[in-house]
Amino acid sequence: MDRKNAIERLLLTRCSKYQNDHGEILELLESRYSLTGSQKNYLVLQSTDGGLTKQEIENKVHKKKKKQKTKMISIIHSISESSAGNADAHPHPNSTNKYHPLKTRNEFKQFIKSNLKYQDTVIKKLKKLQKKKTELLKTTEDLADLKLCSKVLKFEDFIQINELWNKYISELIGTSNNIQTITNKLSSCEFIGALLTVTHSQCVDNIGMSGIVIWESQFNYVIVVPRENNWKTNIESLQLPQSYSLSERIGGMRLIAKKNTRFEFSIPVGDSNDENVMDFELIGDRMTVRSVDRANKKFKSHAVRDIEL
Repeated sequence: MDRKNAIERLLLTRCSKYQNDHGEILELLESRYSLTGSQKNYLVLQSTDGGLTKQEIENKVHKKKKKQKTKMISIIHSISESSAGNADAHPHPNSTNKYHPLKTRNEFKQFIKSNLKYQDTVIKKLKKLQKKKTELLKTTEDLADLKLCSKVLKFEDFIQINELWNKYISELIGTSNNIQTITNKLSSCEFIGALLTVTHSQCVDNIGMSGIVIWESQFNYVIVVPRENNWKTNIESLQLPQSYSLSERIGGMRLIAKKNTRFEFSIPVGDSNDENVMDFELIGDRMTVRSVDRANKKFKSHAVRDIEL
């Protein structure tokens, strides 16, 4: 029995057109998928309209889009009305409360970035001005008097913050003269407002830099430094000329990394009437902790072998 095209032959015999004509069925199967045959080796599919005219289909699609648009507008109106009604009862912390911690922190970060960028722009403009008018910058004693440097942060504006920090640290330490007690309190205190001086740093330009801390992050101190006031002021005994760079002449904000850096600061000790001052050195590698976390952290006294003297 010939098994070739058995299924197709069986199906065609069930059709009324080829029910009694097996020869026509055989001829149809042999010419199938041939070059001259009526059947080809692909299937053509055409979309159906479901019995509707083209105009009816377009009207149906238009009504559906209009209905979806109306529904979306109603949803938007209901959301806006509900948010307006609950604005007073449940205000969003970041949109209504400008003193929210997250928003304040983000604004201060933007403040730091914009000031550092502005200082770089001022220095570039001063360099161009120095080429055009050489004597102008030499005859100007304080560059803060120039209109170009008017928006640069000034050290004098933050002296009161340092005075508040001195009062805060005096109350924190009290009248104690015990070094162990003082160091334990200093390890968890707040340093915003302190006057820090860089004593050791991998960045040579930071050594000798002194300024008031206006912000402390986990890995950096943001300080405001005075104009023309750093280690170069102490070279008079060497009889060398003082040549300040433009960055040192305008002062402003500096970002000092804690890693591989050591700082020095002074605090009053003893009675309030006593003028005794004690100097301390702050190891930046040991302070790479947020001030919030450092307040609850207990520092243990142990030998330190990884500090390069």
